[in-house]
Amino acid sequence: HANHVLQRFIITVRPCECQFVIDEILRRGPGVPGRLARHKYSYRVLQRMLEHLQQWQMAPIVHRLVADGLALSMHRFGTFVMQHIFRYGSEMQQRRTIGLLVSNVPDMALNNDACMVLDAALVDGDERSRERLAQAVLAKEGAIADMSHTRRGHVAVLSLLQVLGAQLLGEAIRQLSAQEVSLKSSRFGRIVVKDFHKRAGGAFSAA
Repeated sequence: HANHVLQRFIITVRPCECQFVIDEILRRGPGVPGRLARHKYSYRVLQRMLEHLQQWQMAPIVHRLVADGLALSMHRFGTFVMQHIFRYGSEMQQRRTIGLLVSNVPDMALNNDACMVLDAALVDGDERSRERLAQAVLAKEGAIADMSHTRRGHVAVLSLLQVLGAQLLGEAIRQLSAQEVSLKSSRFGRIVVKDFHKRAGGAFSAA
């Protein structure tokens, strides 16, 4: 139950009074932030730290988290910490994380937990970051269709379709249309099919 005490402390006091928490984590070694992010209780403490402490304070911890970011994105608890970097991190921290995602789209597109990080980037990232990620997803033929079949992935696809400009939207619809038969056989795929038909403005036959 001690993690609840620490969370409440972080929420209640001034950020400068929490510096000892950061110092203690960093003192234990470069791999400790990643281990905390994987733990079923301590990942919540890291979330509160990202929410309530100063971005410059958290920079050394975020740096270590991003270095371990691919594995954390695919972890059942680590994914929530990586999502928080997009919601509460600095622009530079977000762009470093986007660089990680862009380089690993093929692997992340097939993982439910990682798809939640992709969705957070598309919803909370800045415009430049969203565009880079969208281009990376569409550059990997079939990735958007793979994501559309899964519970978490289809949510990221819906977010992706919402932020695309006309040219990239056309490419996304082309790739999804090519897999429409398969998508219609999936509960989540059917949701995506309905959405891209709507966005296509009737260019494709109704489901």
